[in-house]
Order: sequence, then structure tokens, then C-alpha cells
Amino acid sequence: MRMVRIWPGRLLICLTTAMMWLGLALPARADASISTLLSSTLNDHNMVMLLIEPETGAIVDANDAASRFYGYNLPQLRSMSVQDLNTLGQDEVAAERRRAKVEKRNYFIFPHRLASGDLRTVEVYSAPLRDTGGRTLLLSIVHDITGKAVADGELAAYRMRLEELVTRRTAEATQAQSRLRFWMTLGLAMQTVLIVALVIAVMRRHSALKEVAHEAHTRRRAEEKLAIANADLQRFAEIAAHHLQEPTRRLIVFSQRLNKLLPNQANENIAFSLSTIEEQAGYLHALVRDVQVYLAAASPLGPITALDPARMIEQIRNDLRARFAEQQAELIVAPLPTIHMDTPRLRYLLNALLDNCLRHARPDTPPRIAISGETRDGRAILRIADNGPGIPVDFRARVLEVFEHLHAQAGSRPGTGLGLAVVRRIVTSCDGHVAIEDSPLGGIQIVLDLPGEAP
Repeated sequence: MRMVRIWPGRLLICLTTAMMWLGLALPARADASISTLLSSTLNDHNMVMLLIEPETGAIVDANDAASRFYGYNLPQLRSMSVQDLNTLGQDEVAAERRRAKVEKRNYFIFPHRLASGDLRTVEVYSAPLRDTGGRTLLLSIVHDITGKAVADGELAAYRMRLEELVTRRTAEATQAQSRLRFWMTLGLAMQTVLIVALVIAVMRRHSALKEVAHEAHTRRRAEEKLAIANADLQRFAEIAAHHLQEPTRRLIVFSQRLNKLLPNQANENIAFSLSTIEEQAGYLHALVRDVQVYLAAASPLGPITALDPARMIEQIRNDLRARFAEQQAELIVAPLPTIHMDTPRLRYLLNALLDNCLRHARPDTPPRIAISGETRDGRAILRIADNGPGIPVDFRARVLEVFEHLHAQAGSRPGTGLGLAVVRRIVTSCDGHVAIEDSPLGGIQIVLDLPGEAP
């Protein structure tokens, strides 16, 4: 029969536990709590004692020996839980309790951490205790066995549990480190891919910016060259038209002079030739004049001011008084909106439209011209309607181009084919447009969109 050796310290713990079980299991007085009983009755005992709530592990009370052993004062201990002292996890504590039940022992061996950070190997003896409210608590007596001899079997089991704990914690740490290394590697790979993609995007953007800058520079140079070429062409056309004016004027003058020098125009062929020269010289003179006007029509020829078109139409009618009287023409002018333009171009525009109405009037009907207007969205809309023969719908867009004109009526003077083209060029330069519609008077109605407000 093997003898079991009982250490004096363990014998003291067993006796103390038995005394506490027998003494405190009795009904407590109604005016005393468990914490008061522990502090007043066992506070002077040199054994470490803790009163613990079993469900949460909260430390309800402790004695001075516990305060000295753990290095915490009593208020601090009462605010802590046993998990704050035990370095094992909850699952490991539960496993230790299951092992104690299987081994039929009423104590546990745990590693406890002190306030200083030192670890102590302790034996914990626990017994149930009821308070006055019927709550069941655990009275735990803690005995420090660090560095002391214990039974070989218990020591081996304890070391085995510690080794299992270290192995399990090491495996968990290794797994966590592997997962961390995997995610860090994946993150670095993704970061590298993003950096490479960003570098490629920056390089492409830089290349695209260089291409855009090159294209913009090329386009700007082309526009500058085109502007210079257009300016040279414009200047050449103006100079050519100016120099053509003098020969045409001389043709007219000398043809008229020959008519005066020839007595009674005895030779009909000579007279016809001279009249033809004079007529064609006059047409050429008008053509060169209109070419000059067309070239200058795209830009203002004076300051932009607020103009009254009705007053300007009245001035034009006075200038054409003889033609109006000869053709018995009727001009009706309704109230017109103010137009913001330069005076020379607006005068030419209105004069050309009135001349067009008189030139293309019906031979058997006196001309009727009605001019009306309105303001719409800051623009001045003018309508010039007549009772002439009209213009076929398919031909209305063509008559606005250069050198496109209708056949003149019998006995009327032919036009140069630039009048309506100049009108369109003037209106287009003002960001407007020209439209030809059917007239309520029976002929055509020309609609002009002009600036009604100061630019």
C-alpha cells in the first residue's frame, strides 16, 4: 500500500476550507453581507482568499493577504475579475475544471499574474457559499506553489498542460503569423500592381498630353497661316477692286465723250457700240463696287450703336424718291425694334432689300412693300414683304449666294448678283440668319435675325 504524503501547507488549506465550509454554510444573519463577513472575519487570516461570482468571474471581495500577494489594493481587486489574474483563457480554465472533476480533486492549478507582471503558479481551493439574498458565490483560497515541490504526477500533469498550452498558443500564433504574412504578401502584390498601373496611366496621360499639345500647336500654326492667307487674299481683292474702279470709270467717261463728238450719230453701228460699251462699263463699275462691299461686309465699318431702322428706311426712301414715284410704289413701315449695329452696314442692308423689291416688281402692278419687326430673346427680327412675282422654293437658298440672281423684268436694270449675298454676309457676321418665306402680300418675305441688344 503506497503512502500518500501530505504537505503541511496543503493540510492547512484543507483544514481552513473545512472550517469555512462548516462555518459559513450556516444561515447568515439578516443584517450581515458576505463581503462584510469576509472582510471582518477572515481579513486577518494570512491565507489568500477571494470571494468570486461564479457566472461572471467578478471578484466580490478579498482579504488583505490577497491584496499583498497580488499587489492590488482592495478597491482595485473588487473591480476586477478572476480572468484578469488568470493567464489562461476561458476555454482553458473550463478544461482545467473538467480535468479536476475527472481526477476527483477539489483544487485547481493555475498560472496567475501579479500587478508587477510576475507569474505565480497557484493552487486554488473553491467552495460554494450563499449570501443573504440566496445568491451562490465561490470562496477561493489561493496558495502559492511557485518553486515548491508537488507530487510528481501532479507536476507532470501540470507541465504537460503548460506544454499543451504553449504548443497550442504557438500553433495559433504561427497560424496567425501565416495568415498575416499571406495578407501582407497579397496586399503588397496588389499595391505593386496598382503602382504599376498608376505609372502606366501617368505615362499614357503624359504621352496623351504631349500629343494634344503637339496637335494644338500644329492647329494653331495652321490657323495662323490660314488667317494670314485670308488676310492677304482679302487685301489683294480689295486692292484689285480698288484699281478696277478707275478703268471702269474711264470707260464710261470716254464712251460718253465719243457720243458727244460724233455728230448726230450718223452711223448706227457706232452708236450701238458706244451705248453697249457705256452700259457694260456701268455694270462693271457696279460689280466692282459690290465686290468691295462684299469683302468689307464681314466686319463693322464703324462704331456699334443703337440704331432706329424706321428712321433709316425713311432716309433711304427720300434718296429713292424718284424711283418710288416712277413705279408708284407704296411703302408701309410698322413700329420696328432697335438694332445694335454699325450705321454703314445696316444702311446698305436695308437699301439693298428695298432696291431688290423695286427691281423685281411686277410690270403690271405697283410695288407694295411692308416692313415689320419684333424683339425676341434679345434679338431684333425684321420682315420685309412685297407683292412681287416671288421666288421658287428650290431657288430661295441659291439667291443668297454670290453671283446668283433672278432674271430682271423687261425694262429694269440688271443686278450684279451680289445684293442678297452681301445681306447674308452682314447678317451672318452678326450671328444671325436670313430666311426667305412666302409673303402675305403675294410675293416673298425676307426675315432677318439681327442683334437687338448691345454685344
